[in-house]
Amino acid sequence: MNENTLGNLGRSRVNLRALRLLISVSLVFLQASSVDAQQSSSVQNPHKAAPDQRMKAGSTAPGYSPRDLHCSSFKWVSAEGISDKAAILVPISLNGKDYHYQLDTGADVTIPYGAGKNPDWTPQGNAVRIPRVSFGGMSFPAIRAYPKPDTEPNADVQGTVGLDILVGHTAILDFPNQRFCLIESANLPEDLRQRADWTPAETRHGKLFVEVEVNDHKLDQILYDTGSSSSALDVDLALWKDLTGKNGSSDATVHFRAPSWGKELEIIGAPASGQLKIGRQVFSHPLVTTFPAQPDSYSTDYKAQGLLGNALFQDDIIILDLSAHPMFGMVSPPR
Repeated sequence: MNENTLGNLGRSRVNLRALRLLISVSLVFLQASSVDAQQSSSVQNPHKAAPDQRMKAGSTAPGYSPRDLHCSSFKWVSAEGISDKAAILVPISLNGKDYHYQLDTGADVTIPYGAGKNPDWTPQGNAVRIPRVSFGGMSFPAIRAYPKPDTEPNADVQGTVGLDILVGHTAILDFPNQRFCLIESANLPEDLRQRADWTPAETRHGKLFVEVEVNDHKLDQILYDTGSSSSALDVDLALWKDLTGKNGSSDATVHFRAPSWGKELEIIGAPASGQLKIGRQVFSHPLVTTFPAQPDSYSTDYKAQGLLGNALFQDDIIILDLSAHPMFGMVSPPR
């Protein structure tokens, strides 16, 4: 996967600054590559040739049900020197044609790259109606999407799947097996439901917020962003200082410099001085990052305190119950 692919991913966000919420992916000067789901998975899939896979009893990943779930494999986008798991690419079928889109819960809507001039798509203002959509094992008669003419599709990625197509359903991100499922909430297998550790969530302002606790302080304005998979916790500068006990760039333990529209911005990080808790799951001293040049962009622009990426969840199954009362679930091995 080339630099243009990373650039497309970084520019695809809706109402979120690409640099702020795609820390590693927005480092477009880095060489990126697509990692095949079967090669990088910690658990070999016996159906590796099939793009549509199933969660089955007997899998070594935790919490599978005897009832099969139709799922899709996903691929990783890597950023060399930063993370081999920076963003998630998922297969999607639009009116019988197959594409790969980035899975991005930080994006409000679904975005085809390019002008969206397809004879099978019906214009609806600045949106298009796309018929016969299949994604993650679920089918839709039609969806509304918002083409992005200034971002050209390429062989690796042709668009972004946003939060809108997930709302009203339950999404399962099976990181050990690199599979994604989208199901009706009532169809979540009971054993998976019981094994999960659930914490309250909320959809507002087009984002999914999850309750977390850091250093014994409750944070209820942290959004969950699958488009920032290499991040653990990214927050505004003042909160970063409080969580890490650091003063700023001078005593940060991690430093990056990233290009942004002709300028170079600094990213700094340090371990949290205590624990991050999500439900009953505890993470000791996770890396917390911030952008000193954009000290309050979360609170000012997004009514948020920061974001939670996927860096902490690589051995877990994440369940997003996006029904009327959203919940964030984790099925985890012993830590």
